[in-house]
Amino acid sequence: MLLYIIMEIVENTKEVENKENYQPFSQEELQDAEVVDQSIDYRKKLNDDYKDYVEPDYTGIDDYIEDCDKVALIRECNFIIEKNYPQYPSIMSEILVKKMYYDTILNMNKEDYLEEKRELKKLPIIERELEKINNKTNLDYALKD
Repeated sequence: MLLYIIMEIVENTKEVENKENYQPFSQEELQDAEVVDQSIDYRKKLNDDYKDYVEPDYTGIDDYIEDCDKVALIRECNFIIEKNYPQYPSIMSEILVKKMYYDTILNMNKEDYLEEKRELKKLPIIERELEKINNKTNLDYALKD
């Protein structure tokens, strides 16, 4: 029993020594870290830098797109942002989703999109839905030539 207690004390001592010598960052990481100047109010600086920013007027840009496609695009944009930028706060995620959504709409080839919708409407409902499933990952119409 005494041997067990001595071993326990030795192990605990090693843990304490390791904690004292533990450094969360390597020397290289510390050298590469950006220096933060405590005398600067970065929040005020950020607000001052963007105080005159005016969001572009996106009114009417997506009028020709069907609501189900708008919803699908918003969900896809949200999925991409959540997957790639999970550390961002929700307000930043919303801004990025909105930007990605409108950038996609602006880069879409409107005529190709409308032609695809006309062709889909000619098909029976089952064919239409199967076509949507097959083309879910195909966003060719959303890209300009």
